[in-house]
Amino acid sequence: MVVGAGFAGLTTVRALSGKPVEVVLVDRHNFHTFTPLLYQVASALLDPAEVAHPIRGLVRPLHNLEVRLATATGVDLARRRLETDVRPISYDFLVLATGSATNSRLASSGSKMRPRSAGASCLPSSGRRTRPTRRSVGA
Repeated sequence: MVVGAGFAGLTTVRALSGKPVEVVLVDRHNFHTFTPLLYQVASALLDPAEVAHPIRGLVRPLHNLEVRLATATGVDLARRRLETDVRPISYDFLVLATGSATNSRLASSGSKMRPRSAGASCLPSSGRRTRPTRRSVGA
């Protein structure tokens, strides 16, 4: 069983294609979003339909794969069962490829984050000023 139909999940199910295994792909969405191009959607260079593709269309050639639409809510390791919002699903092997999430606690905790350039001001100074060196350009 593979949880998540992002880059890692799709790569995993494709690697298992043609192997003597039955694969179940579980994702909460029925589409895969190509996130590296989202900035082009935001700037109106691409239509949203160009970066989001149906999962079933992407995995159609894989004959040992079943796609299930569900949200994973937990894992029962003792019973080897994935808990979902639909019903539990048993597994022999489990790959969790759910991707990353933004750490919203950091942004809402009131911590003051500085831009990267602001970090240079907290570095110790030697007190010495340096001048650019002149180099002669010639033959």
